[in-house]
Amino acid sequence: MLRTELFSDAVLAIALTLLVLDLSINETRPGELGATVLQQVPTYLAFFASFLYIAVIWLNHHSVFHKLTMVTLPILWVNFGILFVAVLLPFPTAVLATAFEIGNDADQRAAVLFYGGLAFLMGLTWNVLFLVISKSPKVWSDPNDGPMWRAVTKWSVGGAFGYLAAVLAGFLISPFAGIIGFILLVAYRATQASRITNWHEGHAV
Repeated sequence: MLRTELFSDAVLAIALTLLVLDLSINETRPGELGATVLQQVPTYLAFFASFLYIAVIWLNHHSVFHKLTMVTLPILWVNFGILFVAVLLPFPTAVLATAFEIGNDADQRAAVLFYGGLAFLMGLTWNVLFLVISKSPKVWSDPNDGPMWRAVTKWSVGGAFGYLAAVLAGFLISPFAGIIGFILLVAYRATQASRITNWHEGHAV
């Protein structure tokens, strides 16, 4: 258990670090530094949003594994899936930032699709993890946690498919509508840790 958490923490920390590599200042002429910085605001916003996304992943990961006494091979493989998507996140983040900085409407819609597709994949990996855990009572720290794991499994489906809805909004309404959807879904995912941690207090997920 400890080795799995430490390894996962290290991978997520690397993913966070990779995000900052896209933060830079383009070449400027004297007196144009301020305008150049303002032009790259979309890059900074994309970095901030993805930083929060990975932070939420870490918090949720911690809350899940805190509720387990051991890990099985299927859990380890699904955990690798979560980490795989997490380390990929800096790439679509850079694509999204570039599209909103210098691209046209078509580029922005394509970037929203790319980012949303990866986020949807992340949501599916979480759903599979919860499904595997819910079917493995031997790994639960509390034998009465069955209803919680089943409820969280169902709840996570909404988070995964919510990204498809955000992508559709980005295509049918505007790319900015997709971005707003992504931000709202990060907030939605941020409640996952408390749902798991406080299950026995509220008896509802």
